Order: sequence, then C-alpha cells, then structure tokens
Amino acid sequence: MAKNRREILVFIASPGDLAPERQVVRETIDELNRGYGDGAGVKFEALGWEDSPASTGRRVQSVINADVDRAAVFILTLHRRWGQAAPDSKYSSYTEEEFHRALDRFEKTRVPEIWVFLKNVDPAFVADPGPELTKVLEFRKKLEARRDTLIKTFATETEFAQQVDDHLRDFVEGRWAELDKNAAVSSDPSKQVAMTAAAEANKPPELTPDLSLVKADKEILALTRAGVLAANAGLTQDASVLFAKATQGTTNLSILAIATEFYRGVGDLETVSNLLRRQGAIARDRTLAAKQYMSLMPAGFLKASFDQTINQLLANSPPEEAEEMRSIAEEAFGQGQLEQHLFDALVKHYSDAELAASSRFLSAPEGQSALQKQPALNQELMELGAAEMLRVMRERGMLPPLEVETQAQGQLPDVASNKGGPQGQG
Repeated sequence: MAKNRREILVFIASPGDLAPERQVVRETIDELNRGYGDGAGVKFEALGWEDSPASTGRRVQSVINADVDRAAVFILTLHRRWGQAAPDSKYSSYTEEEFHRALDRFEKTRVPEIWVFLKNVDPAFVADPGPELTKVLEFRKKLEARRDTLIKTFATETEFAQQVDDHLRDFVEGRWAELDKNAAVSSDPSKQVAMTAAAEANKPPELTPDLSLVKADKEILALTRAGVLAANAGLTQDASVLFAKATQGTTNLSILAIATEFYRGVGDLETVSNLLRRQGAIARDRTLAAKQYMSLMPAGFLKASFDQTINQLLANSPPEEAEEMRSIAEEAFGQGQLEQHLFDALVKHYSDAELAASSRFLSAPEGQSALQKQPALNQELMELGAAEMLRVMRERGMLPPLEVETQAQGQLPDVASNKGGPQGQG
C-alpha cells in the first residue's frame, strides 16, 4: 500500500519572517504521512525555495516557479513582511510572483488549491503599518474582494498546524474538489437551467456506485477477524502477519485499536507506538496522543522518578517516620495510579498537536537520551534547592552560621576513638 500511495505536492510560499511557520507546515506534513497518509493511501511532499537546487545560468526564481507549476496545493502565509524585492519581475516581491503564478494556473485549470493563512498582527503595528505591512494589508483587502480564495487567520504555531492538518485532510477526502465542482456548475447558466428543470421534475441525477471501498473494508475486516482467531489459538506469528495486512491501509480506528491490543499483549511496543501515533493522527484525539506519549517512556521510569523524589524528601527523617510516609505514598500513587494521574494531566492541559510534537521528540534518540538524564537533573535540582534554602535561612538568622555549626559539630565527643571529649583528655 505504501509504495502505491498517491503523491500530493504542497508548495509553501512566505516571506522570511515566517520561517517557523514554514517548518510547521513541513512537520505537519511529516506527521500526516506517518499516520493519516498510511491509511488514506496518500503521501504529501513539501516544496519551497529550500528545495530548489542551485541553477547556474538560470534565473533562481524560475526554478522555484517550476515547483509552483507542479503543486497540487499552494499555501501562502503572510504576517508583517511582504517579501524579498523582485527587481527582475513585474511583481513587487518574489512571494507575490509565486502567488499570482499559482492563481493564473488555477483560473485556467482549477489547480492548484490556494490557501492563504494570515498571522494576526498586533493592532499597534496595524495602526502604523510601514511600507511592508501596508502591502500585506492591501493584498488582504484585494483577496477578500475576490471571494474565491480561502483566507484563514491564526495566532499561534499550534493553531496554524491544526488548520493546515484540517485542510490537507479535507483536500484528500474530496471536500475541496466538491466545492470547486459546485462553483463551476453554478457559474454555468445552461447547467443551472438543467439542474432547475431536473429538480422541478423530481428526477434525481443517476449515480454509479463505487464499491471498491466497500470491498476493501470487507477484506480488512476479514483479516482482522482472522487475526483475532489466530491470536486466541496461540498462533502469534500468523496473527502478526494478519494484523500487519489489516492495518496497512486503513483509517478504521476500531481495527487499529484491536491490532494495538494484540501487539501490546505480545510485547511489540514499537508497533504499539506506531499504531497509537496513527490513531492519534487520524482521530486528532488527545487521549490517543497522550497514550502515544506515555508509551515512549521506558518501563518503570515514572516509578523510579517518584521514588527518587520521595527518598530525597525523607532523607533526614527518622527511619520509622520515613517508612510510614513511603507506605502512604505507595497507597496513594502505587498500582498504576501515578501513571493515570499523569495521563489525565496530559489530556487536560495539552492539545493533540502538542502531544504529537512531544512524542516526535521522545521517539528520536535525542529524546530518549534526554529522558534518561532526567533523574540526574532532578537530583541536582533538589540538592541545589535544599542548599539554597539553608543558605537563606542562615542569612535570616533562622539557623546559626555555617562556621559556628561546623565548630559545634567538631566539639562533639568521638566515642569510637575516645578522643575529643572530656574522658579522652589527660
């Protein structure tokens, strides 16, 4: 399935002040390819000036324009800058040239889809825009007057990523093509008359059913059932093959969930992680994204971190009191309760996009390395915190100065060597 995926080229146009947003589009596309694209049978490819090879003896922009001409989707993002000046063009910037090239092509062929995303501008800058922002504002006004180009605004990179994700899914699933089709029909008077006559005669248009998707769903369901039967019979290898085939080309969350539980049961945590990531990408469900994030933590990591904290807090407590407090902590947070508390907090405070980004980091070698260093970091911070608390308490006179305390400790009897006390003198 992966080898036969339909390729969708996405061109990203923006001035230099939106480099983070360009990266957001690329990361969103990568995430869609890893999850949604596998099941939907598509592969997105990002295009932009970063992808244009060096061209000796050719106008650099002409090489970039060739990518504009290939794209199925054209994404323009603007904020406060209008773009690099274009002295060799009839347009005032190369970004503007790219947009109009895509627009001219769209007006002739209805390709590419053009989406304009405008990052919110602080009102103070709008009040006194300057030459660059003035051009952006004038451009937006012209676009709004046209009413044939999608315009969206956003405030944060996370919001922008979600919008790009939503629109690319809509494009794959045909919602934008259907809108274009309806627009084309409504602009043709002869077709309008024909549609009106058909409606008046109560004659719905004839439809030719496409049963290919139904057939594919039946095959996937049959493979899943066979996988369940094989797993119940203890035929783990057969079940693995069947579930691999069943999940290769589906966006059915129920089937992916069944396969996930099978792989979890046989200890294949890498496949569990991949399937959870796909489910989260398809459903945009925070609970699935949180499961994906937590699945990337090494076994026992949370428990070890919690024990480390408790031991540090009770380091100077009497043994009996420390043992009782550990017992209380185990009752409060043991038996998986600590993991559940973390899971609930992740779902409550983070979006699915933020969790997906965190999971991408943890799934990389650098992420796992950083996670392994966390206990040492926690220990150092706790020791530093305790030392600083003592320092402040001494400065405020709540404790004796360190040298006084040291001298007092030095005057204590050394029973083991029988030195330092009154009995050791003489």
